[in-house]
Amino acid sequence: MNWNNTVTYKNFDLNVTMRGAFGFQILNMTEMFWSAPVMLTRGNLRTNAYDPIYGKRPLADDQSLNYVSYYLENGNYWKIDNVTLGYNLSLKNKYIKRGRVYLSTANLYTITGYKGIDPEVSIGGLAPGVDDKNRYPATTSYTAGAMLTF
Repeated sequence: MNWNNTVTYKNFDLNVTMRGAFGFQILNMTEMFWSAPVMLTRGNLRTNAYDPIYGKRPLADDQSLNYVSYYLENGNYWKIDNVTLGYNLSLKNKYIKRGRVYLSTANLYTITGYKGIDPEVSIGGLAPGVDDKNRYPATTSYTAGAMLTF
């Protein structure tokens, strides 16, 4: 789903783009991998590794990783993807016809119940719906700019 809207008032304009996806699940590999007591032997472990799963605690530190539905989470999300605020300059110059200054931000905010890094995962290929533990999270970026028409 996608929603895009532009509002203008006098010389100002505001553009907001949002998008989302609903009705799918994600295998949270980061949670599964680092919350298993077997990782203690490799030197890294999350604080919730000994929390009960389905009412049972891990019996030993050498239990293997298991793909169980406990690590499946709802992947629904709604992202405020891009917000741009601009101002159109009124120029009375024979060399410059128009001008515009703007501030923009990308990947501003994600609304989700997913506990992983980012619910926007691949839905194609050999591992659809798997949140890979080795991926880098999406970053928020800010841009300021100016456009001139000669």
